[in-house]
Amino acid sequence: MELLKNQKGVTLVEVLASIVILSIILISIMGFFPQMGLMNKQNEEKSQAINIAKEILVGWQESNEVKTFISQSDRIIGFTPSYVNENVNYTHFDYNKYPNYYYFETDKNQYNVEIKIKKSPDKSASVLHVHQIVIKLQNKKGNIIAETYGYITRRE
Repeated sequence: MELLKNQKGVTLVEVLASIVILSIILISIMGFFPQMGLMNKQNEEKSQAINIAKEILVGWQESNEVKTFISQSDRIIGFTPSYVNENVNYTHFDYNKYPNYYYFETDKNQYNVEIKIKKSPDKSASVLHVHQIVIKLQNKKGNIIAETYGYITRRE
């Protein structure tokens, strides 16, 4: 009887060991997919909120009502909201909430929007008569999703 010296087959133990190792690797990798889906959803919501905040910022910067409002000193009542430009609407005005800012609230899509306009012109700006405007978007839970700022040139 002749012994086989070169057996190129795979034993059952080797097959089972390789299946177990591959299973462990695949199970650990599969845990990343739900996390990636959650992150994608959060990034999509954040991108959408940033775009809305920029739209609102541009609307307020270009609004004649806002420019006229800030050119008059120490206004204690708000201006009439513009129904022509939906980005310049607001539902609440507060003169005293922040001592250095006019404060407006509104909502856009599923977000609560806070708008603050600095009462006095920014002294550090190279161009005179610009007021800082800050836009914050919060979800219904009160978490800040997006925040941006810009400047409004007031009328003289």
